Amino acid sequence: MRMEPIVAKELKSLRYRSETLKGMVYEDCTFEDCVFDATTFDHCRIHNCIFHNCSFVMPQSRYTDMRFCTFRYCSLISVDFASFVSDEYIQDPVSSLEDCNLKYCSFHGMDFREMDLSGNRFTKCSFEDCDMEGVSFKGCDLNGTSFAFCDLRKADLRNASGYAVDIFNNKLKEAKFSSPEALSLLSGLDIEID
Repeated sequence: MRMEPIVAKELKSLRYRSETLKGMVYEDCTFEDCVFDATTFDHCRIHNCIFHNCSFVMPQSRYTDMRFCTFRYCSLISVDFASFVSDEYIQDPVSSLEDCNLKYCSFHGMDFREMDLSGNRFTKCSFEDCDMEGVSFKGCDLNGTSFAFCDLRKADLRNASGYAVDIFNNKLKEAKFSSPEALSLLSGLDIEID
């Protein structure tokens, strides 16, 4: 059962802890200082929304569709963004990440082409099968973050640190790296570097 859409509203200081939001529809809304802690989104639709200074900790998704959302100054912990995709043709839950802290988040099959992700902090996140051509992680702390089967052509990882990029299963043509972090690209070759 879908609720009446909530359109272009400012929603402030909402607190959801271990609750289920069922059938909610949010379009063009702004969420500010909201907490979604172990919240389950069940048959919800979240389109073109902005989350400012919000916290998501281990949210769950059941048949929820998130599209083109912006996250600013947010804390995102253990978010599986692919679980918020219900349409195989539109896999873009995130349109922008700005100065966010992300831990243990996973991104699968998403489009990050030409996106500027610099200024965010990623800890043990994973990107798999993502289109990241021209993406910028310039200066990012990517502590333990991995990339598998991604298109990283023309990506900018200069002055980024802590990442793991397998040169055999990612497309890296014209990607930009800085040393000494670029030496991590050789880790899969089983060689010694002095």
